[in-house]
Amino acid sequence: MFDKLGQINLLAVVVAGVAMFLIGGIWYGAIFAKLWQRLHGFTDEQVKAMQKARPPQVFFSVMIGAYLVGALAMAFLVVNLDLRGAFNGAVLGAFLWLFATTAIGLTDHITRTRPLAAYFLDSVYQLVAFVAAGAILGAWR
Repeated sequence: MFDKLGQINLLAVVVAGVAMFLIGGIWYGAIFAKLWQRLHGFTDEQVKAMQKARPPQVFFSVMIGAYLVGALAMAFLVVNLDLRGAFNGAVLGAFLWLFATTAIGLTDHITRTRPLAAYFLDSVYQLVAFVAAGAILGAWR
């Protein structure tokens, strides 16, 4: 299983990780920033306090690092399952989303008082990001 590590395209991993990060920036910034804030029940003051607690260089460094680790793990599965092509990679991304978001994300959501729409907003972002990363990794072997 680990003998296939050399088959991982590290440039594709970087591109997939950065793609997930950029999709998140567009999703939570340009498109749904205010909706996300409202659904999660944050005031403008609370958002500013969160931004102060996690300066941008820390916040974005941790996020991009997490996406790169996720893309590397997905690439590991792509090579070990011998997936080829964007479609097959996208299907893998959808299956990983199903586990990570539906199982883990829903258990997190159920412990909070946020509306179900908040869960769906975050979940659909993750679906788009996982499918995009999988497509990149599957196509770029």
